[in-house]
Amino acid sequence: MPTLLVPDTVHWLLPKLPLEVKFFNTKEALDPVLQGAEALLVWGIPRPLLKSLLETMPNLRWVQTLTAGIDHVLSSSLKSEVKVCKGEGLHDAPTAELAVALLLSAARKLYQFRDRQKGAKWDKSAYGQALEGKGFYSLEGARILIAGMGSIGLDIAHKLAAFGARVQGVAQSAGTRQGFVTHAHADLERLLPNFDALVLALPNTSSTRHFLSRERLALLGPHAWVVNIGRGTAIDQNALIEALEGGKLGGVALDVFETEPLPTDSKLWALENAIITPHVGGGGPRFYLKANDLLLRNAQHFAVGEPLEFVVDREKGY
Repeated sequence: MPTLLVPDTVHWLLPKLPLEVKFFNTKEALDPVLQGAEALLVWGIPRPLLKSLLETMPNLRWVQTLTAGIDHVLSSSLKSEVKVCKGEGLHDAPTAELAVALLLSAARKLYQFRDRQKGAKWDKSAYGQALEGKGFYSLEGARILIAGMGSIGLDIAHKLAAFGARVQGVAQSAGTRQGFVTHAHADLERLLPNFDALVLALPNTSSTRHFLSRERLALLGPHAWVVNIGRGTAIDQNALIEALEGGKLGGVALDVFETEPLPTDSKLWALENAIITPHVGGGGPRFYLKANDLLLRNAQHFAVGEPLEFVVDREKGY
């Protein structure tokens, strides 16, 4: 029976699997006997240890991650025969909820009212131009562009559409995805000036690094908001801060950053039109249930030699 190696960072009860399950201590050197396992579950393994495991397990054939992003796995020298499977669908709903929450806070100026509440200030000025239709004050009728129309991006699109937002997407290739018009990346520069908000739901790949560059930031309208719930590397953070300080952007709502935790000396902390959350998009109260379901399905496939679900395309990086 094949062996699945599980880190001790998995602290919930796993389902009964058709594999031999062996736990290991992530703070100690791996027992040489365990190194012969054919499968590895990745969750909370420190990067240096993960890199070592992926490069030194001679019989490894399946790596199951429980995260939406898989760059921490693909950065290692994996043998071509090893199948890497991502945690597709495990974080979609809570991440999409956070994206909508951040956009609502931006539009309805909740972040400003919260600040004024601390000083017991009854001040409506933050919402002053809403009736004139100038700026970003509502999701109803708002033009929102989502970069990254995978499962999370599409979940965000559906939730925003329920508020009456006019949603379009940007992806590697153009087309219609679940009813949403999706443009190719090559059209991004033409599109940016026409939207009230840009939501980034991108993976961390060589092609998405600084996807929102200084030049592309300059194309957004001065009232537009940027929301990032994908990976922090998708934004040129220095250029973003300059745009905010110069009044060239309505604001930003960020859950992910180039450096995490966000350094205490970052200028983002002090900017009034910046909403910051500490990378809390995923997870949610149903995560363990969904994770167990995915793990069980793929373990059953693996045990009998069937194709695995949500295998990563290593060349694309997702």
